[in-house]
Amino acid sequence: MSSEPRKTRKPKAAAKAEGAVKEVEEEVEKAAQSAKREMKKVEKPVKGRATRASLGRPRGRAPEAMVMSRHETEMVSRRGKGFSLGELAGAGVAPRLAAKWGASIDPRRRSVIEANVGSLKEWRSHAVPEAVKEPKAVEAKVEEGVKKVEKEAVAVGKEAARVVKKEAKKAEVAAKGKAEKKPRPKKKSGS
Repeated sequence: MSSEPRKTRKPKAAAKAEGAVKEVEEEVEKAAQSAKREMKKVEKPVKGRATRASLGRPRGRAPEAMVMSRHETEMVSRRGKGFSLGELAGAGVAPRLAAKWGASIDPRRRSVIEANVGSLKEWRSHAVPEAVKEPKAVEAKVEEGVKKVEKEAVAVGKEAARVVKKEAKKAEVAAKGKAEKKPRPKKKSGS
């Protein structure tokens, strides 16, 4: 038992209600932090920090690299294993981005063929910047998250109110029961 007088202690119903309110506040705070993080993601591309990585995959199939090979007395063009790093640099495409887009890369090849650079530039010109599409999608996601948290907060608030009412009713019934009880008569001991 606690050393406090009984009148100053909080009833269980009030303690449960405070706990429910704290849970709702924590959920709302988490949602607000999540929304802030998502909005920061939206702000970056909008400010004009578009990079090569923010480009979407170009439409159409990736071009094939062509190489020159000696055949008897003449040079013949044939399909190569992939684009050289010099050709990718000439077209302004990062090797990882090219691989992500599905272009084949041959890092061992050192030659730079202008026809390959031109085909890469042409293919890259069909890339659609993702920065144009991204903010709307992220904003919609943020709004959806905020609505979800608001619904949860309302539900938790209703649950907290229900618990408080239930506990208050129990306390009333208990108080009535104690008031109505009459003390038992003491047993007489027969000697």
